[in-house]
Amino acid sequence: MRVIVLGAPRPLHLNRWKDCLTEGGSELGWDVLHLPARGIPAEDVVRACKGADMLIWARTHGHQPTGDIGAMLCRIEDEGTATVGVHLDLYWGIPRREQQIGVDPWWSCQFVFTADGGHQEQFRQRGVNHVWLPPPLGRRWLGRTAPDRSRFRSRVVFVGGYVPDIHGTHRPDLINWARRRFAFQFQQYGPSRPVWGPDLGSLYASAEVVLGDSADASHYWSDRVVCTMGRGGLLAHPRVEGMAELGFTDDVMLLYERGQFPQLGERIDALTASSRREMTDAAIALVEERHLWEHRLKDIERVVFGCG
Repeated sequence: MRVIVLGAPRPLHLNRWKDCLTEGGSELGWDVLHLPARGIPAEDVVRACKGADMLIWARTHGHQPTGDIGAMLCRIEDEGTATVGVHLDLYWGIPRREQQIGVDPWWSCQFVFTADGGHQEQFRQRGVNHVWLPPPLGRRWLGRTAPDRSRFRSRVVFVGGYVPDIHGTHRPDLINWARRRFAFQFQQYGPSRPVWGPDLGSLYASAEVVLGDSADASHYWSDRVVCTMGRGGLLAHPRVEGMAELGFTDDVMLLYERGQFPQLGERIDALTASSRREMTDAAIALVEERHLWEHRLKDIERVVFGCG
């Protein structure tokens, strides 16, 4: 399989899923070339795709080639290369994203895979051939990192920022509850206090619980789920329709009804060192068995080519 990835390469110590996607293809034995999408001439993309089986356009908002992108995709398809759009965002219910569905040229790829799995009919009505792609983890991030409690001393942490029109009120409510409930034992890490790469693994290993949150939608959750669980963090996250069928159950994480923070507090208080270890071991095994980029790329191969 020869595959061109049109994405946004980034230094390996940062958590950029486009690089993990590319590495996942290499793990499968594919011949993968990763090109930067921002500002690359459309003609260069057409040229690179000659003889390739598949173009995967791993989307970053605002990153796209120069020139006639629609014509670029048509020419690539006419040469026998399948065009596939991939992204890990929620779209429906986010006004500034929703209005672009089916309008931006990226949506005209022959197949579009996103993490927004609860709106298949709406995608179809916009003329998008959409397939649900639950977020995976890159293999290079799989497994535990040694804790560093001299640096990360909090019992409970939250990793992430806050965008009101995406996250609604639940995220600030969760963070405010955690600050009141755990006081100095809670710490938020986000855009103004970023933690990347191996340091993020040390943070997950050092904290007793990692609070998580995703925008409220059926069959959607952010990649923080696999990014935390696959690296040995014990994730607390609201229940979401679609999680259980993929193995995200109470055996591998602390699930609670959205907004029911006292329920979450009781689960955290009931934790023991042995129960935490048992859950995080099971979580790492689940991600390794079902939720790496190799698994999602095989899913894409099956949909696009009917094989794999």
